[in-house]
Amino acid sequence: MITNPWLAQFARTWQFTRSLTFDFLASLNDEHLSYSPQLEFGTIGKLIRHVGDVEEVYARALQTGTADFSRKRKDYSMESSLERLNSYLKEQDQVLYDILSQYDKDPLKDLIQWPTTKLPVLEHLFLLPQHEAIHQGQWSLAARQAGIDLPKSWKDNWGL
Repeated sequence: MITNPWLAQFARTWQFTRSLTFDFLASLNDEHLSYSPQLEFGTIGKLIRHVGDVEEVYARALQTGTADFSRKRKDYSMESSLERLNSYLKEQDQVLYDILSQYDKDPLKDLIQWPTTKLPVLEHLFLLPQHEAIHQGQWSLAARQAGIDLPKSWKDNWGL
């Protein structure tokens, strides 16, 4: 249980943002994961794997005090499997929630070292849903180009 009210608020925001990602995954099949609107964009599967890798960096930073994006895990083999991507994201969420439930510092005062700045823990955390939302926008464009229907939650919440 996350007892710090600031961290609990972040967790609620994250749960909403990540629920949209899971809704998107539920609208796909394994063949959709290999679609890319152009070479430099990457495939849908790659971009979904990437958000899990980034979440891992954010969570590790809470333990180490440093957001080291050069150490992202990149298991490319999961990019073609909805089952593996779903499991990976759920696993990363559980790790993050476990760390948040044990976090005993002040998230408004404790700092995370980023490559070019230091950010308070809470600000660091709230960049995570922003990052995921950027990718959700990319996915919505790729889905439309590939003829994939967007989830009802995306249509209801964002008018897509």
